[in-house]
Amino acid sequence: MYSVEMKNAVSSAQSCIDLCCGPQNVAVKSAEYISAFVKYLDVLDPSGIDFLKNGFFAGIRIKKYWQLFSEHYNKVQAIIEELKKNRLIAENTLTTLKRELTAYQSALDSFMSGFSENADAELLDQKMVALNMKGILENTVTEYTALTDRLAGITTTAADVFTNAVLIARVNYQINLTGGEMVGGASGTADIAGFRSGFSRLYSMCR
Repeated sequence: MYSVEMKNAVSSAQSCIDLCCGPQNVAVKSAEYISAFVKYLDVLDPSGIDFLKNGFFAGIRIKKYWQLFSEHYNKVQAIIEELKKNRLIAENTLTTLKRELTAYQSALDSFMSGFSENADAELLDQKMVALNMKGILENTVTEYTALTDRLAGITTTAADVFTNAVLIARVNYQINLTGGEMVGGASGTADIAGFRSGFSRLYSMCR
């Protein structure tokens, strides 16, 4: 005879997974935004631009790069904001999944403590289902942990990279990427080397 408590725990875990991992879940949406983000990163890659080189043609190339950056800046920022929202949703989802896993583990421990190897076929089947569900829950928690870490890395690095880009364009080339009037007294340091390395790191995170 099967355990009603274990049956309810399995049902609760399945409902939690269905809710967190449906077709419109945050992992799917995040993947779509990251894919769109990569397309802009391909266009704005600064690796081929020598920002320190002097000369007429070098100056034209640099100016064209920042014009291109300015054209895409607002669209890129919109994607970053969506990724920040998804990061928060992913973190909340992970908290829910961890809570469910803790409750499920407690129910499973109770179920297994009273389990007998002489149990009937129905109870043996329930044991297999219960252990399988534990594995599914653990895998889902692992996946969402990786997702939250990835989104945290992307959004944090993107904020640094694009803040640095704004400073470089404004301080070094008197170009305002953010639109509107030029804001005086830009804070922070325009770090070209940091911009390059940060962009490369961001690109790697999104691939």
